[in-house]
Amino acid sequence: MASTVFARIGRHSAKICIVFMLVVPALMSIKATRRPNDPNLTPLPVRPHTPQEWLEMPPKVTAWVSDHFGFRTHFIVADNVLRFNLFHEFPSIQVAYGQNGRYFMAAHAKTVGPYQAMTTVCGKGKANATTIPYLNKLFTTFHAAGMDPKLLVVASAPAVYPEDVPSDLVEECTSTNTAAARVLASPELLPQARASIFYPLKEMREIKTRASLFPNTWFHWAGDGLDEVARITLTQFWKTPLDQPPMQLRRYKGGSDMSHMFIGVKLESDVVEPDLGASGIKACFGGECFPEMPAIARILGDVSRFNNPKAPKRRLLIISDSFGEKMSPWFARYYGEVEHFCTNHTHELTPEQMEEMKKYLYRNPADTDILFLYHDGGAMYDVLRNGTQMILPPPLAAKQ
Repeated sequence: MASTVFARIGRHSAKICIVFMLVVPALMSIKATRRPNDPNLTPLPVRPHTPQEWLEMPPKVTAWVSDHFGFRTHFIVADNVLRFNLFHEFPSIQVAYGQNGRYFMAAHAKTVGPYQAMTTVCGKGKANATTIPYLNKLFTTFHAAGMDPKLLVVASAPAVYPEDVPSDLVEECTSTNTAAARVLASPELLPQARASIFYPLKEMREIKTRASLFPNTWFHWAGDGLDEVARITLTQFWKTPLDQPPMQLRRYKGGSDMSHMFIGVKLESDVVEPDLGASGIKACFGGECFPEMPAIARILGDVSRFNNPKAPKRRLLIISDSFGEKMSPWFARYYGEVEHFCTNHTHELTPEQMEEMKKYLYRNPADTDILFLYHDGGAMYDVLRNGTQMILPPPLAAKQ
């Protein structure tokens, strides 16, 4: 009799294991009903009272169970690790494995098409209809205010490393006829705007053969190649003296700036940055760097400033998207003072704070060079416009 029982248990062992694996997490899910609501998770639906509310219950309960199922995080991590190690796949369309060990930001949102962040900066990308009118407005407004800013449009990794993108995109990303290139060639772009924009795609493709521009696992740029981009930018725009001593470098393993999109998979790259302290440059990063306008600096968050007593006593003002953070220190080799402000959060400023910020930014224009620095995806698709349109300077007052 006992052997018969054990035989039955053996035949149903797989079922028993599956039931056990589901019952334990399910019981843990029931315990979750007594915990405080987590704002990042779907809340437990309230008890229905009407027929319509009863009909709406199943998808609400399903969403709650999906977010509170026991060991949920462990299952997600296991799935991520398994898919990555077996197939180089990620749980989100926002990250893609290319070729030659390089990873790419593939999409800026979960709701857009595959490879959206790559195709928009490669050969088939088409700038927003608002881009050229705003570039014309940007430079016209500054010129009317007596200032002559410049714009560096940074080529993104897919365009700089077309040999490393997924094979289906190689031909498209090898093209130099990108959205940024077509904007610069457009007859609708005012000549004074065109003369103030630099898009060094060809130069960056050449620089990458001897220096680092984008770590293999990063979306943002970093590396000793940024110094070369800084030098050609200054030569292009201001003929700035470049005979400053080279900066000391530091090398380290840096975690991917895309890691927040998945858990359980650790991506790292070799990163090269200037050692500012060893180079005699005083550096400050973050909201405490500008006591002249502390509340504004804390809201912006991504701000920095540098003082180099060995460089010419001139100020460089950098207004940027998130690509400005790693580039600004390299310019400190050539300027006595560098101030950097990322505009990703300018929309959070009050009108009064915007006016205060403008007064600070555009002070001493005779002793200041102004550089807008946006990657091609930001410059061509309204990140530049949305971040700067509220801080454009007023025109010069008419002389009496």
